[in-house]
Amino acid sequence: MTAELTRAPLLRAAPADGHCHGGNTLTDLFAHNLPVEQVSPHPDFLARAAIWRDHAAGLISRAEASRRSAAIGAPHPLVMQGMERREPPAHRPRHTRPSPDESRQYAQPMATTAARDDRLTPNAKAFLQVLRARCGKGRETTITKGTMGAVMSRSARTIRRYLVDLVRFGYVELETRRNARGLHLGLTVRLTGLVMPFFDEAKGLARWLAETPKAAFVPFSGSVLSGNAGVTLLTPKNQSHNNSLHVARKTGRKAAWKIDPGRVAFPA
Repeated sequence: MTAELTRAPLLRAAPADGHCHGGNTLTDLFAHNLPVEQVSPHPDFLARAAIWRDHAAGLISRAEASRRSAAIGAPHPLVMQGMERREPPAHRPRHTRPSPDESRQYAQPMATTAARDDRLTPNAKAFLQVLRARCGKGRETTITKGTMGAVMSRSARTIRRYLVDLVRFGYVELETRRNARGLHLGLTVRLTGLVMPFFDEAKGLARWLAETPKAAFVPFSGSVLSGNAGVTLLTPKNQSHNNSLHVARKTGRKAAWKIDPGRVAFPA
């Protein structure tokens, strides 16, 4: 009895709807299955196919097609490292920033042309003053964008923008420093005449002397007034008359004389 319950019939009766043709149900097993849906290709496959079609058309090289095909579907570098994007730090108010370190650096005389140039940003003007201080008594200095970024508390990209503006408007000239192997070591900054004071060049000093009124600049006027060539008169502003003989003649008193052991007479 148990064996009869566990047995399953091998054949079933043909359905009454007439789908079976030929009388055998095994020949029409797929008639009762649902139609198979057509699966669409993966988007990555379509993207790679489009890239290789461009390569076949001669639009891109094989190396470029391989690079683009490998980049499709690749995880983001931050995802590969297990990192998440973080929000940028909040902007720190200017009055709460730390004060600069003490320094003995000072700037030599420079023209105020850059300070009055409205095309430059205030930070670019301050950066030009620091460059003038680094040049000392000359006109050239060697820098790197990273070092100047640390000095100015700015990024290297910001220092690059300052240099681009200063070069564009003619305040500095740049030259790349290289070693014997051709590697870049930094930048050589050369200040132009717009930064230097007017008396730094002979032409500027001569132009100023030519524009100065004659009454305001009369050299060696004392020798002309004295009547003797090569002799200048002493002015009361710079020299006081403390001669005792001259005082005695005016007051009518006799000057007291004494003799030292070396028999040299001089007024007391």
